Amino acid sequence: MITKKELSYVSAWAKKVPYPGMDYAEQAAELLVNSYDDFKKFYLNKQYDIILSNGEQILFEILSMNLSHMLGIDYKNLSSDYMLSFREEVLNISGNARSFDLLEAIIKNINDVLKYDYDNNGKILNYYRIMIKCSIFDKLSDFNRFNFGVINFDKKIYTEKNNVIFNGNSEKLLYVQSNEPTAPYFMMGILKNTDINSGEVEEKYAVETLMAPFNVSDFFNCQEVVIPTQILVTTEDKMDKRIATSSEKLALLNQYRSIINQYGLPNMLNIYGDYEVILNSNSNPKTRIK
Repeated sequence: MITKKELSYVSAWAKKVPYPGMDYAEQAAELLVNSYDDFKKFYLNKQYDIILSNGEQILFEILSMNLSHMLGIDYKNLSSDYMLSFREEVLNISGNARSFDLLEAIIKNINDVLKYDYDNNGKILNYYRIMIKCSIFDKLSDFNRFNFGVINFDKKIYTEKNNVIFNGNSEKLLYVQSNEPTAPYFMMGILKNTDINSGEVEEKYAVETLMAPFNVSDFFNCQEVVIPTQILVTTEDKMDKRIATSSEKLALLNQYRSIINQYGLPNMLNIYGDYEVILNSNSNPKTRIK
């Protein structure tokens, strides 16, 4: 179970938090390796076309360039001149490296990284951050299932309603039930990332942040919420269309109803677009091909 103390350490530098001991570090490292392996096996070069219940359609993918940050690796710190000897002696990297290359080097040399960090009393990796970020990734990266909802996030409303500043720029927050009492919902913040492909400009959403907020009601307060109704998964060699069943939609609707009832929040669910599609489908039956 995630504790508030662990959550309080997530945003700090590794050298500013207490070293958790080798057992905890090894558990975090195992999660890191597993998350990296899952990305390579299930999510690399995969694109998601998600239709939401308000009729909106978003194009989304998990980019390799964002993975290091997503899994809790402090690239800015590890790529600094201060870490030059660590990169050369432990990771076998000369000079600078891209964030994904740095992550791969950490994975490849994970036992040496653990030993080096132990000998230096935990100055390299923030294992609390890795533990929590990888746990969120494990819960929120399975887009084969309709187990997540989406907050159309307005940071201005968030600040006005809660008197708290949101430091990110995420335009949407994907949320999923975590089964963690301290942070009952894990969230993935995404924003538009303009991609130029073959001369054409295409707007895709990419991951900005992974969060495990204990003030979860603040993120739902007066924010529009929608649910996924269809997901088109595209890889280099195939496309797979998945349409949410009535039971899957109902489960997400009941989940949102539980959230607003628990925290006494206004109902901001938008499913009009989904109703419109259903009504149009019923009023315009398909012509049978003879």
